[in-house]
Amino acid sequence: MTIRDEIQAFALLHIFEANPQLIKEIEDLNEDAFSPMSREHYRSLCLEEALAKEAKRHRLHSWDYKLKLAEQSGIDVSALREDDRRAEADALGIDKLL
Repeated sequence: MTIRDEIQAFALLHIFEANPQLIKEIEDLNEDAFSPMSREHYRSLCLEEALAKEAKRHRLHSWDYKLKLAEQSGIDVSALREDDRRAEADALGIDKLL
């Protein structure tokens, strides 16, 4: 599992713990409510949506919010932030300026 996967999993766990009612609602649904996907896939989508809403509430992009949660838990994300900055600069064609 990569550090990005770990951060993703940590953020979803945070949302899961902060929204137990959401998980209960999903578990109470019958199979037709989320067909043709699996219950696990539907749960993952609902958690991602809740995470995106929480990020928006904090006025952050979803990934930046995930990094913030990781930082608050003591995970060093400075290398990831630097990688992201370089990738963005490269995509914009200004990588030599950074």
